[in-house]
Amino acid sequence: MTEDKDGFEAVADEGDIKEGGLLGVAVGGQRVVLAKLEGRVYAIGGVCTHMGGDLAQGALEGETLWCPLHRSGFNIKTGEATNPPAKRPEPVYDVKLEGGRIWVSRKPRG
Repeated sequence: MTEDKDGFEAVADEGDIKEGGLLGVAVGGQRVVLAKLEGRVYAIGGVCTHMGGDLAQGALEGETLWCPLHRSGFNIKTGEATNPPAKRPEPVYDVKLEGGRIWVSRKPRG
């Protein structure tokens, strides 16, 4: 799904991600991981800033997304690196839910 609307790209249907789940998508040619927590969908960079692990293959525990390679932790809401070895944060993307679809901003915040 690659419709464009006001700088947002449709990347998945709302039913494609379950509570506590992760889903890897592409946004503007970048790998992004979606996470659903307490009914809300969040989006951060999908490539670990430590050694390039695929964060969509990681695990979500509370607000922490764990990299499957070396257990770097990232806050799914802020992108902050919360557990070494990663030191750099992940980019954070705005998310909108409209018409049963998940829309993610083409550019990260800030």
